[in-house]
Amino acid sequence: MQQIFVELYNYRRAWHALPVDQKRLFADHVLKEVEGLSQHGVEVIGWGMNDPNTDRRANYDFFCVYRVPSVEFQRAFEANISASKWHEYFEQVNISGASSAPSSLLDANVALRSPEPQRTGA
Repeated sequence: MQQIFVELYNYRRAWHALPVDQKRLFADHVLKEVEGLSQHGVEVIGWGMNDPNTDRRANYDFFCVYRVPSVEFQRAFEANISASKWHEYFEQVNISGASSAPSSLLDANVALRSPEPQRTGA
């Protein structure tokens, strides 16, 4: 089942302290990895900066949004990000889950259903 994965992030002090040439090397490596995601069925919906004038704005300056092909891929994607130095340089929170129709989610809201862990291999 297709998953939506959203990363929200801010700079950490370590990113500010990193020399520009090392920032560029790191950014180039990340870009290469992102460009290869389509080979695995990932759709990069968009990356961007969080508009300061957004109503009820999350306290994160940057976002990345993906559509990924499965829970298994999602977990591997998360593990790869954690294995990189990304979290050393960026404070990040994630949002992920199976994509559903608005009516299905609103029905769940009416019934007060809470999120449950998704099963892999389902």
